[in-house]
Amino acid sequence: MKLLWNIILIIILIIFVENLFALEKALDFKLENMKGKQVKLSDFLEKGPVILDFWATWCEPCKKELPALSKVQDMYNDSITVITVSCDKPRNKNKAKAYIKAQKLNVVNLFDTKKDVQKLFNVTNIPRTLIIAPDSTIIFDHTGYQRGNEKYIIEAINKWFQQTENEEVTE
Repeated sequence: MKLLWNIILIIILIIFVENLFALEKALDFKLENMKGKQVKLSDFLEKGPVILDFWATWCEPCKKELPALSKVQDMYNDSITVITVSCDKPRNKNKAKAYIKAQKLNVVNLFDTKKDVQKLFNVTNIPRTLIIAPDSTIIFDHTGYQRGNEKYIIEAINKWFQQTENEEVTE
């Protein structure tokens, strides 16, 4: 009987811990965009979910993921915002700008040359992709990229939109 209670307690603890991490909130931040203007994450969250992707010009998987993210942005038009955060050093900022322009990517690119936002989100490996709901809840978190991974991003966004629609219907 004691063993059964211990198993139940462990299951409850696992569920609690999973929910605790699943409901992690993203803190607001301010970074410079391609035009040199400071922008805040919260400004974009007012419009809908944000895909936040950390990348660098020296990272080959990152450069393969960026066009896929741009296509996701095109799929959802103004319903979401894809924000790419360049993790390049300050001296490579122009290289990152040139890459984004040359690829004609439909994303908002920001520069984290001081690594402040990377520290805020505990980014140790790139590419790192997060989806943040308008209430700042992190609903998706993935590190790395292989061709086709964008389907998981699309699934997470669609799930969020479905949940939001269901909440509106029940109100």
